[in-house]
Amino acid sequence: MRIVSIGGGPAGLYFAILMKRADPSHEILVVERNGADDTFGFGVVFSDATLENFQAADRESHAAITRAFAHWDDIDTHYAGQALRSTGHGFAGMSRQTLLTILQQRCAALGVTLRFATEVDDLARYADADLVLAADGANSWVRAAHADRFGPRIDWGPNRFVWLGTTFPFPAFTFIFKEDEHGLWRVHAYRYNREHATFILETTEATWRRAGLDRADEAATAAFAERLFARELDGHRMLTNRSLWRQFPTVRNARWHDGRVVLVGDAAHTAHFSIGSGTKLAMEDAIALAHHVRGGRDVPGALAAYEAERRPTVEALQRAAQTSLEWFEGTERYHGRLDAIQFTYSLLTRSLRVSHENLRTRDPRLVAAAERWFAERAAAQAGRRVEAGPPMAMPFRLRDLVLGNRLVAEGPTASPYFGLIMLTSCDHSRRPGVAVGVRLAEDFAARARAAAQAGVDLVELDVAADPKSTLHAFDAARGAWPMARPIAVRIAAGDDADAVVELARVLRSRGCDLVSLAADAEPAAELAAISLSDRIRHEAGVATLVGAGVDARPDANSVLVAGRADLCLIRPSRAPSLASAMQQPLWS
Repeated sequence: MRIVSIGGGPAGLYFAILMKRADPSHEILVVERNGADDTFGFGVVFSDATLENFQAADRESHAAITRAFAHWDDIDTHYAGQALRSTGHGFAGMSRQTLLTILQQRCAALGVTLRFATEVDDLARYADADLVLAADGANSWVRAAHADRFGPRIDWGPNRFVWLGTTFPFPAFTFIFKEDEHGLWRVHAYRYNREHATFILETTEATWRRAGLDRADEAATAAFAERLFARELDGHRMLTNRSLWRQFPTVRNARWHDGRVVLVGDAAHTAHFSIGSGTKLAMEDAIALAHHVRGGRDVPGALAAYEAERRPTVEALQRAAQTSLEWFEGTERYHGRLDAIQFTYSLLTRSLRVSHENLRTRDPRLVAAAERWFAERAAAQAGRRVEAGPPMAMPFRLRDLVLGNRLVAEGPTASPYFGLIMLTSCDHSRRPGVAVGVRLAEDFAARARAAAQAGVDLVELDVAADPKSTLHAFDAARGAWPMARPIAVRIAAGDDADAVVELARVLRSRGCDLVSLAADAEPAAELAAISLSDRIRHEAGVATLVGAGVDARPDANSVLVAGRADLCLIRPSRAPSLASAMQQPLWS
């Protein structure tokens, strides 16, 4: 085959290595607009699992990579004057330039042709190529020039960030949250060799402008960071390398291939830097693409198979990255309001891909401390004596009603693992220690009175998404429902999150005790509902109920401990999986 890669970043170079290694007769050309030694940014990060993938794909480059990286297991979180360390995470950092050099040298050794300082503005010059890779990054010329074929969509994050470097050798992957007179600043920092570390500084647009950094050049930005983080840097200097303030672009494409042209790496997709997966995704794209091209299919068939394999994985990671991005966008809602242990736990589980038990496997001491903290707060909130145990087993008070645990079932169930069972009518048989709620969908005042007479513990209003209808229905039901008993409102987790948060704030002021977020049983919708629940709890100050699995991420325990919800809706069909996770605590 004759293969051309437009772009000499990790995706293009690694694909060239894998194809030339498989068949030296392939003619492979890598065309890069920058020079061989030009690079932007500082370090890249790989997880231990990603390094294992590299080892299986090409042992020679893997060996060179592992000789060059700095490895760590710890994450340090600097928050509210404290530094909390979590261990067991398994990451490796290395210089981006070193990685490129390793891949360039491996390509050269295998006979790949590398052409640097060469602009490409017309694919016609490569008309005789069997396969063309668009590996030209997030600002891909190929993608833009053929937008009608690929259907790109780019969403720009509102926060501002800048890539800096420093000579301070951070001992762990480090997050710093620091407030000054302008606002709150976030730092993502990690060492990538013995002498240097990446230092990404992030903040909101408003804080960035108040600090005057919208008018700052690279030198002024570095000087500002040195002053603000003088204590943390311990006299070390900031370094710049195209250190320009920017917003993060999340790139998605309707199609990744067209004929003999295929998008890989950042040209096809991006994931927010807070989960450190851009280079990982690019190189794993190359592994998958090489596998399918080597598989004997025609080129269009191989490209279709590559996209079919990679798209679900990438989209799942992009959902996690979006959730992480939104956590950093809204850090102000947590800062100064959460205790250090809960803030750290929320940070570590922010992407909703790390479950409570997964985190326990990595760092049992931190999880034990978080469970003790949660049990203490649950005891104080419920007015009960509680021993530490699974967070989902902790009691929760809504007015005079104290639920035995944090799990909610919809529909009749004989399972003993739920603290609240939600029904659609007042016809029910009660079990000791299990509260019963009824969902009202019409004639709210009359049905609320009937539910009160039947001894129902809680009512939930299922109303139209229109705020006026919601408030009218709520006022009618609240007037007919005993003040000592809690009342909930079920809200659709729609596209306008700000409007839902404002509605929850108004409902709370009128006596609403719980907001239940309805979402489609689809991963993106469930993650969005959990993120919205988080906002409602912290911005509107009202308790929330949200769906969360216990046999798949996200799980109920992590949602509860992080403060993303107060109660979790679990389908009764999942009750058997609760048996090992649910150990009732002693409370009285």
